Amino acid sequence: MKKIALAAMLSFFGATANAALLTFDDIPGQANQQYGHAETYQGFAFNRTLDWINLVDMYWTLGAHSGSYALLNNYGGPGIVTKVGGGDFTFDGLYAKVWLYNQVRAGTVEGYKDGALVWSITQEIQNVEYVSFGAKSGLIDTLKLDLGDHFLVDDLALDQPAQHEVPEPASLALFGLALAGLAATRRKQA
Repeated sequence: MKKIALAAMLSFFGATANAALLTFDDIPGQANQQYGHAETYQGFAFNRTLDWINLVDMYWTLGAHSGSYALLNNYGGPGIVTKVGGGDFTFDGLYAKVWLYNQVRAGTVEGYKDGALVWSITQEIQNVEYVSFGAKSGLIDTLKLDLGDHFLVDDLALDQPAQHEVPEPASLALFGLALAGLAATRRKQA
């Protein structure tokens, strides 16, 4: 009975999200290329200011936070990330630094839901090393990377909640049955 209860609880809680760590190292068609537009990747869409770039094996040896590739804003203006086909997601963090320029400046990462600001993080970024922007709570449908005109982003962690935020009645019944089984097992042991 304990095994059934544990399996029910794991399936109940395990089906609530689909995490994605965007390293930009496995974008289809990037082999033997230096950079390209990151139009869509791992279920997310990127506006025209954002490209992927090889920072280790090609001309630019600035280094990625992990692997060889990172996201590059080489055109100026903020980068925008949304879910392909629309929908909500959460922000679990990223690493950013200034592209090429020897400077330190303030950078802002913002999360929006239906056009309204949900949260905002502002901190200094530089070109020497990557700076971490930590996770923020709250569902968003748009991530705005306003880190200055030219920047790099790597290891972007996003969470895609399951399509049904509210558990289905059958799932709730299974979860309730598991809890009842655990309670009955404990009473027998006492």
